[in-house]
Amino acid sequence: MAISFRKSGWLFHDERHMFGKKQRCRVMMRAFLIKSVLLLLATSCQKKEANKPNILFITTDYTRGVDVPMAGSPFLKMPTIDRLSREGAVFIRHSCVSPICMPARATIVTGSYPHSHSLWDNTGISVKKEGKPFLITDLKKLGYKTVGIGKMHFSPFKADYDYDHRITQEGKDRHYRDDDYERYLEERGSSRKDIKNLKGDRKVPRGQSFFDWPLDEDLHPDAFVAHKTIEAIRNGILKQDSSWFMWVSFTGPHNPWNAPGRLTAVYRNMDNLPNGDFVKGELAAKPIDFSRHRYGYGGDLFEYYDSLPPLEKDKMRHELRAAHYGSLTYIDELISEVITALEGRGLLENTMIIFTSDHGSALFDNEMLHKGAHFPTQSLVPFVVWFPGFVKPGIRRHFTSHADVYATFMELAGQQNPMATEGESIVEMFRDPEAVVNDFVVIESALVTSIMDDNWLMGIHHISKETDLYDLKSDPTCHDNLAETAQYQQVIEALKYKLVSWRKSKARGSQVSDDPFSWSLELGDSLEIAKYRKRYLNEYMRLTRVDRDRPGKTGGHAVKVLKNAGIYEPGYE
Repeated sequence: MAISFRKSGWLFHDERHMFGKKQRCRVMMRAFLIKSVLLLLATSCQKKEANKPNILFITTDYTRGVDVPMAGSPFLKMPTIDRLSREGAVFIRHSCVSPICMPARATIVTGSYPHSHSLWDNTGISVKKEGKPFLITDLKKLGYKTVGIGKMHFSPFKADYDYDHRITQEGKDRHYRDDDYERYLEERGSSRKDIKNLKGDRKVPRGQSFFDWPLDEDLHPDAFVAHKTIEAIRNGILKQDSSWFMWVSFTGPHNPWNAPGRLTAVYRNMDNLPNGDFVKGELAAKPIDFSRHRYGYGGDLFEYYDSLPPLEKDKMRHELRAAHYGSLTYIDELISEVITALEGRGLLENTMIIFTSDHGSALFDNEMLHKGAHFPTQSLVPFVVWFPGFVKPGIRRHFTSHADVYATFMELAGQQNPMATEGESIVEMFRDPEAVVNDFVVIESALVTSIMDDNWLMGIHHISKETDLYDLKSDPTCHDNLAETAQYQQVIEALKYKLVSWRKSKARGSQVSDDPFSWSLELGDSLEIAKYRKRYLNEYMRLTRVDRDRPGKTGGHAVKVLKNAGIYEPGYE
């Protein structure tokens, strides 16, 4: 399918009308015509090559699908994203595929699911493999200048990922002492360690904390990403006469939540700020994996939170949400500065802007805080596409996912037959709001395979052998697990069949069992899967030592689940 990105289109003149009809000039004119046409075609091909769209790919971390004013949060102050949304396409059912940092990003750059790249969690598996699709490398082969600024979260950290220009910022407060942000801080007499120590006298554990940024805003990790991007633009890294791909990856609003106080205060003073949508005790009726996520990633925080009286819990949720939304407003300001810099250099006219996040976050919905679960707040992320003249403005209500990003970018770059990937190009949906590429999405996270369609969300938990099912029409925030209710067993079987059929379609000749609970090699590299199983088993066992009256499958409840699954090891409770 040919794509024209120039708003005016390409104009081919009929050179024959330029010349007289005298017989004595016919031979000379014919030769001249042939030469002119050949030159015109050559020039046109060069212009087409140069006129492939530039791609400004902006990502955040921990941003939910509804964290966009047009997608469900009108109280959010994000005028830049709001304008891109009004003038572009807003995908309200875009799945991150795996709601954990490294697997989600691996899916973006490979076009594959965790069952293929084997990153079901944050781990040290390399995402760049010889002879396999890799977004930055393959765009570079197609003539793109490649620029990466901010958090990529690939392993190994120091590998060559084929960026022509790379500025590293791999986390807010972790000790990535070799990245450019740490050196930037040290040059200005500070460090990540200092930032941790300046979080105030809060009792909230470090790394889980929320506080107003205590230093000059120029030292903020997100400001660093934006200003290094603007510096690259002004220094001529990007050219008007050649195509470029620039990935600008902010670390916010990832915890610790530390936006400038002037912005957090806006939300702190809102009485109607969303404050956590949960039903007390709901995790006890759900598979143990959600309890593992609750205490495994946010364990220290929940030790503190669960000890608070109800009014203090309510206040803590409100303050944390305010810090989350303040971070988004801050990033919106910085994105505006980046776009203004592009416009000032004449680089915006042929540039497609895509805004998304690696994954979402619970923010106390479903009695959870962080990530890893298939619930919509964690697995659905923003996806906004802006390119006037090519993208038809409006809401897109059909399913898309991070697995589709690679194939989409390859088509935009002019590669009509990209390397085999498991995602699909969604370029057609940019132009047609009613186009459908997928009518469901599959989510693969922490050895749980899930399927979400218009009506249902179902998860198959490969270690604990549990199932959960939610009616998205009547229960969109997934409080009530219907998996044990007899009347829904036919729904579960139909969704299992749909999931197995999908998995077989991606198997490329290998065998896939009809029983998802027996999947082993179907999940990926056997050695890596064994490591995940061992790690998760240890985390399950820790739950048996948590007070059984705390939210979720803990204490004796956890022991019962693990015994039923045949994975309980005595001596841990």
